[in-house]
Amino acid sequence: MENKITAILSDYDGTLSPMNLVKNKDATIPMELEDVLWEVSKRIPVCIISSKDYHFLRPRTKFAKILSCILGIETLTLTIRNEGLMKCENIKSTSLNAGCNTSLCGIEDKHLMLYDSKTLQTNSDLLVGLADSVSLKYKDIMVERKFTSDKRILAGITFDYRHTENWSSYKNNLEPFLKQMIQDSRSCSPSTGSEQLNLQTYALHPFLDVYITKCDKGMAFDYVTYKISTLAGKRNRKGPQKVMYLGDSENDNPAFIKANISVGIRSDERLNPKLFCRTVVKFDQLSIFLKRLMDNDFVFSDGILPTN
Repeated sequence: MENKITAILSDYDGTLSPMNLVKNKDATIPMELEDVLWEVSKRIPVCIISSKDYHFLRPRTKFAKILSCILGIETLTLTIRNEGLMKCENIKSTSLNAGCNTSLCGIEDKHLMLYDSKTLQTNSDLLVGLADSVSLKYKDIMVERKFTSDKRILAGITFDYRHTENWSSYKNNLEPFLKQMIQDSRSCSPSTGSEQLNLQTYALHPFLDVYITKCDKGMAFDYVTYKISTLAGKRNRKGPQKVMYLGDSENDNPAFIKANISVGIRSDERLNPKLFCRTVVKFDQLSIFLKRLMDNDFVFSDGILPTN
């Protein structure tokens, strides 16, 4: 069928987990939604494309076949044995302190977007210095450091102030100074072109991202869909892939454009970014939508969309 979905790719933060850190300090997926995602993953691949790193995502998304981390800088294909998974509570993301059983969720394959070891280390060192400087100068900003899975390379940082009461004040008054600090760090880099530090800004969302190289979710989408096609070929599943993408912010637009079906998620009433998506679903109705999609044998139609 024309709109039968064969894989779901999704952002994490603000899409599967609500934006509000006060109400959701562990940034976990609500239990009802997580249960639906486990059920979906038994039938079609569920993959994550996120600015978060492997160490953040893995304990929270053990239903995912592929994790494209740090805006696609590192992508990992994972082994998941479905037998008995739903009966084993300690491997669900609600238990963040539980150890990962490698017999259930080992890493099959790992891909780095940037291979040059000298540039990796040089730009990683620049990020370390930038993160330390911002942490010292702006105590009320959360500085999230994002490492590759081997913990050797700092590949991205996020300057996050969503926990503050007045986002707009920070965005208008503080972000210009943060951007200048980032620009000063970029000018110190001997790298050129695509190997310079990459700044990701947002019109409305209360954070800034910096990465060791040029990256976006469109690039990540291309690699993840390539891996899905490879896996489908190994399982002798022929025919074109029909991919649905879920996201909530401007950095999802490069993936929205490439997806067969693009669904924007509204998770915070303070945010209404311009999304290049086909339709929009409220966060608290996402589990309903995915259940209906499953019940419809993954054939997408406007009739299964919840009424807002």
